[in-house]
Amino acid sequence: MATPQKHLPAFSSPAPRSVPHTGATNGMMNYDSPAMLNMLSEGGTALGGVPMGGVNMDISLSQLGLPSASAMGRADEAERTRRLHNIIDTLKQKPGRISEGNVLALCTRLGIHFEKEGNGYILAVGESNLLEISFRGDEVEKIDLQGGFDMHNASIGFAETGTKILTRNLQPLPDQSRINVTLERFAENLEKLVTLDKLGSPQHGGVSCYNAIAGVYTSLQKLFEHEKKAVLSALDEDTPDRHHRAEREVLCKKSGRPRPNTGNRLGLNLEYWMDRRHIVPKSRAKKHSSDKGKERMDIDSQEQTLSADDDDDLEINKVYSLTLECEASPSTLYTPIRVSDDWISDAVEKSADPNDTSNLDNILLNTPSLDWQDPKPTFLEPSASTGEDDAMNLDSAPGRLPNIRFVAKFNPPLVVPLTTYISLYQSVGIEPQQDFLATTFVGLALRPNELDPGMTGTAGATTHEIRSTTSTIVRDPQGNETDRTHNFSLYIPKMEYSRKIESLPFAHPKQLVEILPVLRQYAFTTSLLQNSFPETGETGKNSHISRAQVNRDTESAGPPLPLDINLSYTPPAPRLTLHVPHPSSVLSSASNASSSPHATTPASVSDLLSGLLSDADTKRPTPSHAPLKVTLDVHMNAELVVSEQNITEGRAPGEEDLEKVQDMEAKTKRLAKALDVCGDLGIWGEWLRREVGSSSN
Repeated sequence: MATPQKHLPAFSSPAPRSVPHTGATNGMMNYDSPAMLNMLSEGGTALGGVPMGGVNMDISLSQLGLPSASAMGRADEAERTRRLHNIIDTLKQKPGRISEGNVLALCTRLGIHFEKEGNGYILAVGESNLLEISFRGDEVEKIDLQGGFDMHNASIGFAETGTKILTRNLQPLPDQSRINVTLERFAENLEKLVTLDKLGSPQHGGVSCYNAIAGVYTSLQKLFEHEKKAVLSALDEDTPDRHHRAEREVLCKKSGRPRPNTGNRLGLNLEYWMDRRHIVPKSRAKKHSSDKGKERMDIDSQEQTLSADDDDDLEINKVYSLTLECEASPSTLYTPIRVSDDWISDAVEKSADPNDTSNLDNILLNTPSLDWQDPKPTFLEPSASTGEDDAMNLDSAPGRLPNIRFVAKFNPPLVVPLTTYISLYQSVGIEPQQDFLATTFVGLALRPNELDPGMTGTAGATTHEIRSTTSTIVRDPQGNETDRTHNFSLYIPKMEYSRKIESLPFAHPKQLVEILPVLRQYAFTTSLLQNSFPETGETGKNSHISRAQVNRDTESAGPPLPLDINLSYTPPAPRLTLHVPHPSSVLSSASNASSSPHATTPASVSDLLSGLLSDADTKRPTPSHAPLKVTLDVHMNAELVVSEQNITEGRAPGEEDLEKVQDMEAKTKRLAKALDVCGDLGIWGEWLRREVGSSSN
């Protein structure tokens, strides 16, 4: 590494460094001092007209083409003052810690009217929301939100869930001290409500953004209920976690699940992906296990309870969603908002028409065609006449459209290949802004705090590699739980330039539903790799398994297990190739815990994998104990397809036995389903080794 060199000050003395400078004892002149620069700038008079070294110093710095020291001093002072004001302005925008005074200051800044009532206040958050907040000292005692989207449709339940969100905003995060809790999250949500209200104010035309968004949400909810009933009808009555399975199937494979207020953010959302959707916490499964006889729940109330409960397990089931919002946009450039509940017909589906080429894919795939409707435009009411000549007043002209459009905010933002990014924008009739940033999936999604590999100039010239070490819990044949260390290596032979998509305008909800299959491809791939390659400084422990849940002294399960992954992020489908040591390799026999072919069953999902993937088939070990290898593609809706593998016995060339071919296809699909079930590359690798090891006995 190059050693930083010392540079002389910009206006250092031209004299040799051996010449003594001004000091308390020698009285010599320091050419580096501001005083000396002032003297030089004022010429010889500053030195009493005495020539120095025989040279007439009656010359100014401006004559030398340099700014005077006094000017530099003024400029430096002005710059310091400007920076100080910027810092002060930035700090003013920060809401500060939780206290009654800071809450009221926040309301003043956001333009929220408030009135004192008892030991609390009533906040009028625009014209659509009322927020009651009570204090005990400087701590918030109670919060109650009313109005919002419920004014359009009370069944949304926005106020109830919104109250929980705002209450959570004022509570400490995990591992955070109460004294460090600020109003920042609370302020973001209040500001979102105020912004929506201002967009629908009379000066913007008077069209309610709350009603417009609620209408879209109501139509999506109608679609969700229809699809959920279809899934439930295909499941047996005795299917475990039947309602959870149906709801999550629609969320991840069909048109998504609408929900109000998830996580720590207010708003109406369309959820489109959930990690590890097959894993239902045992406490929740028991809670909803009884649906027969006298104790059978009402379906509607159960659906609402199931959706609300998912917030309790965000660490287990991370959810990807689109938040439905509005933003200012000229109506001449993009389709404006429409206020309607009729974006889809009451029948939801329509009969297949072989003459309709737009539904050809539905006919070929034997899937229903959705009966989308196109609501009429929402026109603005003409402004009141002033009694004067209004011929030139465009604001009072009839037939005006609101300068507002719908927008979907990605939560969390999603990293997709550049070509996919462009096609997503084009699907909603917009050309994305052109930029030439050489950003990649690794730089944006896995190592955002490091220099992007695309910026190094070596993208494509060499195979990029990143590594991480994580830990997971495994179970030996005796049922003892131990920790296994996984050494991951990710190799990217070809860098695919990528973009982070944070928001996407839309004119019709069907545009969102149509792009969900593509979004799921990259949501699944991103979660899979982020779990194995956490950012530097994050814990390497799998998020769905905590030491607190285990409550035992862990022992090592032998030497670290290397898992090598090749990634191709190039459309149309991300491709992953996993290389993991054979269970009979030297690595496995290095310790008692791993010498057994049954030694490494992941504790948290072993029962689930056994139940979903139970099969009596046997497999031969890979010859010569070569590393196990599986290559799979992540297709639309995150459907996993194995394209190459050496786990199961292959079909001999020219073999035409239909039964053997079908058996081989079933075994191959089982490999992909195992990853879909566990949602973790480390656990999947352990399961593959166990499967191969068990077949060798």
